Amino acid sequence: MTSHHFKPLLLENGFSKFDQMSKYNSVGTTYTIDPTLGKGYYWIYHYKEMFSILIHDFYFFEDYQLELTMPELLTVSYYESISGEELNPYQQLKPGYIRSYWGKGEKYSAIIHKNIPVQSIGIEFTPIFCDQFLAHKYGEKYVNIRQALTTLKATTTFPEMVILFRQIAAYRGADLTSALFYEGKVYEALALIMERVLFNETCHCSQISKEDIHQIEHVATHIEKYYALQLTLDHLTKISCMGATKLKKLFKEVYHCTITEYIQKQRVHQAEKLLAHTELPINEIARTVGYQSAGRFSELFKRYADLTPKEYRQQIFRG
Repeated sequence: MTSHHFKPLLLENGFSKFDQMSKYNSVGTTYTIDPTLGKGYYWIYHYKEMFSILIHDFYFFEDYQLELTMPELLTVSYYESISGEELNPYQQLKPGYIRSYWGKGEKYSAIIHKNIPVQSIGIEFTPIFCDQFLAHKYGEKYVNIRQALTTLKATTTFPEMVILFRQIAAYRGADLTSALFYEGKVYEALALIMERVLFNETCHCSQISKEDIHQIEHVATHIEKYYALQLTLDHLTKISCMGATKLKKLFKEVYHCTITEYIQKQRVHQAEKLLAHTELPINEIARTVGYQSAGRFSELFKRYADLTPKEYRQQIFRG
């Protein structure tokens, strides 16, 4: 593992290396924020000048203005929590978004609002990875991959990618297994992005009215709040003010999964939190997120998290 290019930028902005942290995978490098500025950590795993995995988990005591020169990198990130604004050009920083940013050595300026956690997970692709490795590995097809990476639009409707990022954040492993795991997840992320871009090029989502999109998002928000209840299609059609056939069709176009799959993904995400932060028995966690059968819960958890609930919990607390 080599020194990460963001290290000097972190040091300039009040972070210092921290060697006593067990919250994140030990194969990465953890930095902590100056206690006079805020509280929390910034974790980095850097792989062979190819890519990096980044986890932000901190907040500032006062509004903080970031001023830095961005390295030449492509970053795809998911924000669980954030509040602030990017300047030049102006853009709000809001939670729930997946977005990409192609840094080309320009000045970056942003204001981060006080006392709101900055919690995000991201993958950073280096120019070597984008312009040499992928080009060599995939030949002419690489042009499409690069285009997909650089044209991914900010979105709140990419649940497959959110699941992948959360799996990355939860992972714990030794050097070799971590290298294999993270490399595999990077390629999985590329596949998801390619699939998303190709789908958007061929689908007719742009033909969905703003009112219908608003209603579909309202249904998704309702699911996120009441995921543990028995959410029937009849109930959701009343919320959406549209028929069952239209609701199912438009929901899949907007969120790229069925309503049932979306409910399952929300339940698995909540179960991940309970497995990581409580000592509740697995059968009780199953009931808490909406499953009376622990066996059915374990089956679905493994489908989305690639591990059984027991394996997931063991991985979190390993070491």
